[in-house]
Amino acid sequence: MIITTTIIIAAALAVITLIVVTTSYRLFKLNRIQAEKIAGLQSQLSVLCAGAVGTDDRIHKFEQTLSTLQERHNTLSLGTTSSPQSYEHAIRLARKGVSIDQLIDNCNLSDEEAHLISRLHGYSGENQQELH
Repeated sequence: MIITTTIIIAAALAVITLIVVTTSYRLFKLNRIQAEKIAGLQSQLSVLCAGAVGTDDRIHKFEQTLSTLQERHNTLSLGTTSSPQSYEHAIRLARKGVSIDQLIDNCNLSDEEAHLISRLHGYSGENQQELH
């Protein structure tokens, strides 16, 4: 009877040991799979963070460029409020043969305005025909 009890206890311990080993192995495999998934997610998160930093830098540069353009626009808006008198003055200067750069500087004209006035009213040295 003692032998049969010992055999039963040994068999029960063997079954319990087998269950514990099997469960431990499954948990080990599950842990390894989860560790691989976590490593993959960490890698993806690193890529996303690096992209976000790059995007943030680009947005900051765009904001700086926009601010610069707005300042230039405001400056040009203030500078291009040429009165009819300044156009008349520019036409008189162009008829005297003043350069385009001087028209821009003296009359607060844009490059395009100075070129137009010079072309329409500038002195060419030849007989100039009136444009109608």
